[in-house]
Amino acid sequence: MNLLEPLIPSISIIQTRLQQAHDIPWLIGGSCGLLLQGVDIGRSPRDLDIYVDQKDVLAIHALLVPYAIDAPAYSETPIYASTLSHYKIDGHMVEVVGDFRVSALASLYQVEVSYLQETYHSLSVLDNQEIHLMPLAHEFLFNVLRNRPDRYAIILRTMLASPEKHMPVLADLMARNQWGQAFHDKLKEILDNAG
Repeated sequence: MNLLEPLIPSISIIQTRLQQAHDIPWLIGGSCGLLLQGVDIGRSPRDLDIYVDQKDVLAIHALLVPYAIDAPAYSETPIYASTLSHYKIDGHMVEVVGDFRVSALASLYQVEVSYLQETYHSLSVLDNQEIHLMPLAHEFLFNVLRNRPDRYAIILRTMLASPEKHMPVLADLMARNQWGQAFHDKLKEILDNAG
């Protein structure tokens, strides 16, 4: 937990502000989410990533607007598409990612925050507050798609330590999205090497 120590006040502020809207699902992902689930990434996170569905972007922004650096805006790169907004909370950068999609390896992966929170989110407790986290299966798929073996290898190791918890989530996310042959080949190679 010591790697997360600097970010705990920021996470606490976000949780306190966003709990004003009980019906809006949001999940912490990225480095913070991994550390909170026991995946050792070897360093403190540079920022904090919060994922939301498109319909909730403006409501989340309204709750965090005192910390806003910019307003939500559509962003697209060769592999990512989302609505992004940025905040500075307790000295740390926070990125809110709405309607996140990844296109790579002839595949299209769409993050469904409300579905994930309702069905599969992981839970952590910080300062007596419940924090909802992106499932590791999401982090695994995301890092395979962006070709980050330094991340997907350690995530998969953690998942395989409790396969009954993580592999059904992976199977469901695979079923809910579109995967090309290039992805399937890469996934087989990764899983074969893990075995």
